[in-house]
Amino acid sequence: MRGLLSSLILHDKVVTTEAKAKQLKQKVERLISRSKNLDLSARRKILSLLPEKIAAEKLIERIAPQFKERIGGYVRVIKLPQRRGDNAPMARIEFVEKIAEAAPKKPTKQRKPAQKSAKVTRKVRVNPRSSRNAKKPRNKSKRS
Repeated sequence: MRGLLSSLILHDKVVTTEAKAKQLKQKVERLISRSKNLDLSARRKILSLLPEKIAAEKLIERIAPQFKERIGGYVRVIKLPQRRGDNAPMARIEFVEKIAEAAPKKPTKQRKPAQKSAKVTRKVRVNPRSSRNAKKPRNKSKRS
């Protein structure tokens, strides 16, 4: 049930069986009512009921302020056709009002990379043996 609860909060609607949808409706109603009056104990209770911290943050920051004026009836259960495999009655549970998305964050100004210091060149020593006087490596694979 906790998984359905967090899925509903994160995705704004969930398709499940009618029995689960009715139970989920009760839990969501209580959770939203609790999150509207937000004190430390309410915040801790919400965090304990929701397995995902992201869902708790969305509930507290976006969903609860949107339903501040509403007394109850935050979600609706819509009946769907029965499931094909086992003929179970299905339903979709969703919020009554469309949940406003978070305002997009302003793009941060990208800083220019620091200027590179002047390159330091090193002197390279030349091998005193020239290429024609250098010993050739022995090939150990050939036997004489």
